[in-house]
Parts: sequence; C-alpha cells; structure tokens
Amino acid sequence: MTFDLERIRAEFPILKREVNGHPLAYLDSAASAQRPLAVINAESFFYQHGYAAVHRGIHSLSAQATTDMENVRTQASRFLNAASPEEIIFVKGTTEGINLVANSWGGSQLQSGDNIIITEMEHHANIVPWQMVAQRTGAEIRVLPLNDQGELALEQLSGLIDSRTRLLAVTHVSNVLGTVNPVKEIVAQAKAAGVITLVDGAQAVMHHTVDVHDIDCDFYVFSGHKIYGPTGIGILYARKALQDIMPPWEGGGSMIDQVMLPTGTTWNSAPWRFEAGTPNTGGIIGLGAALTWINELGLDVINERETSLMRYALDKLASVPDLVIYGPAQRSGVVAFNLGKHHAFDVGSFLDQYGIAIRTGHHCAMPLMRHYAVPAMCRASFALYNSEEEADRLAAGLTRIHRLLGG
Repeated sequence: MTFDLERIRAEFPILKREVNGHPLAYLDSAASAQRPLAVINAESFFYQHGYAAVHRGIHSLSAQATTDMENVRTQASRFLNAASPEEIIFVKGTTEGINLVANSWGGSQLQSGDNIIITEMEHHANIVPWQMVAQRTGAEIRVLPLNDQGELALEQLSGLIDSRTRLLAVTHVSNVLGTVNPVKEIVAQAKAAGVITLVDGAQAVMHHTVDVHDIDCDFYVFSGHKIYGPTGIGILYARKALQDIMPPWEGGGSMIDQVMLPTGTTWNSAPWRFEAGTPNTGGIIGLGAALTWINELGLDVINERETSLMRYALDKLASVPDLVIYGPAQRSGVVAFNLGKHHAFDVGSFLDQYGIAIRTGHHCAMPLMRHYAVPAMCRASFALYNSEEEADRLAAGLTRIHRLLGG
C-alpha cells in the first residue's frame, strides 16, 4: 500500500483547526495521538445503537456488547502475536497495567533482599510503582544508566543481574529521546538468568510492529490513546503461566467465581479476575477500531513514512541556531531539544502563538532530566499524519524565536 498523506490527514477532523490564526501543527502525538473518524464513529455508533453493560446479561444488547468486547481481546492478541486472547488484560492504560503487575505479581512474589532493575530513561509510570512495591516488600531498586549517546549502557546490565534479581522493567522506546531499545536482546539476557521481564510499549506500538512472542517478554503494556484510540483504555499482555500465579489486584464484580459470607470468596479465571467492575466498553470498541485502522494502513508503511519524516525534520532542525537536540541519531517518534538559554516553557508558549503544539516540561522523566542537568526540555513528536511542511514551520518558528529573544 502506498502512503497518501492528504487522504490520511482528511481522516482527522481536528487537523483542519486553526490556533491563534494559524493552521494547527499538532506535534504532541507522543502524549496523545489524535483520533481518526473510524475510531470516533465506532465509539459513537456503540453509544447510539449498541450500549449495554457487558457480562451476565441475557438480553441481546448485553450479549452483543460482550461479544464485541471479547472480539477486541482477540484482535489485540493477534496485534501483539500473543499465544491466546487469554493473555490480554484490559486496563485503563500503561500506568494501570504496570501498577497491576507491580501489585499483583510483585506484591506476591518479591521478598526482602530481592532486586528489581529499571533504567534511567523510564517514564515515571515504570519507576514509581516499582519503588512503591519495593518499599513494601524490602526489595532493592537497581538502575541501568544511560551513556553519552542517549542509549542504555547495556554493557553494565550483567553487573546488575544476580541471583536475587526478580524483574527487569524497560521501555521499548524512550518517550523523551526516541531511543529504540533492543528489547529482544535485553529480555534474552534477563531470561538467561531466570529474571521476569516487563516492557513498556507505550511509545512503540504506533510506530512499528510488536511481536511479544519474538521479544519473549513476560509482560508488555501500552495505552490506546497513543495508537490513535480512546483515552482510558489500554492493553496488558501477560504470559498465561504468570497470570495463573498472580492474585487479583482489585476486588469487585466480574473478577469473582463465588462470594461467600463472611469469608471464602473465590476468583474468576485469568484474565477476567484482573478486570474488576464495569469495563470501559466504549473505549474497548474504539481501541478495536484503532487497531483495525492501523492494520489496514500497515505498520511497515507507517514506519517507512515516519522514518523519512523524522530524517527530514532532524535535517531542518540542524539549521536552527543554538538548538541542542538530545538523544541518539537514530530515533523513533520524538525529538527533544532546548533552544539556547531559554526555558522550554517559554519556547513552547511562543510556538503555540504560531499554531505549533509541542510538549514542554520534564515529560514524566525527572531522572532523565537530571542526567542531562536540565529542568525541562521541549519535545516535538511526529505521527503518520504530520507533514514536511509542519517540520518546516517548527524549524522556522524556532529560528524566529531565537532572533527575537537572542541566544
């Protein structure tokens, strides 16, 4: 399939907006990607014509909604190449998925003296839950650092793993630097030592194909709103053998088998015992539509287009005076930078006046900010609907700011 940018852009109504008198250049997709009409319409149709509570309903609407929801579980399983739909758990997003693993698996398996390995480039969602469970269990947190190129210092990993290492948690793609980590290699090294692995795929799944069978990780998690789907829904892939030893994290409806008073409640089978309460069915339907939309375009086509656009953007940004770009030469999705001595917030505010939307701040990655000794960074993130003309506008806007404010 060839890539037709104008046709793609036409599927995103918000891209027709103007901001401050300028056409919107939305360069913040790493935070939340915009939704195509296919996703918007799928959610709307469900709420207009098919809404009902799922599970246990004998009437037609409930039965159909339950079938539609479970079909998305199967769809997500195929999208990640999981062994079966039962390895897919619906969660609110990446953050809840990691917290589920930390509290359920970590809370039941970790002991004082054990250790967990994370990396210096992780999003807070893949740091704080492990710190919290470590405080409760007496486990130790170990950190794999970055090197000068903005990549993981993988040569140090073997020195961090020992007989008490229980879990390694790593991002597939850095949400700040765009670094694509060799997760298959990392997982293999951990697995050889008997270590459980979790991969944060929030910044990876929208850019290239993810195969959890090939990676061989134990857990993989991502959010729907990063992949052109709704907010409030995500996927946790969890190897079935591990689900079977994991206790529920939350209690309530749908996750039980039998409830007996005063005690004696038994649990539903996995994955449903991890899905307490009424699910975000509309979000699940929307996520299914997003996965269908992505598959119809083809991730290979998307990756080729985005790689070309990233090269173009980096070439344009190289001409901006006093621009410092962080991270490796080869990156996926995002460009983090600062402009001379100017604070990222000021740069972002100026760009917004030109209709250019970027993200500024610490990007939920304070340890990474400390590594580079900066309080904040600007981040422009590119998606399949962005154009070379928008990259031109970003470079021109930064050049104009430099001229107006000085170096």
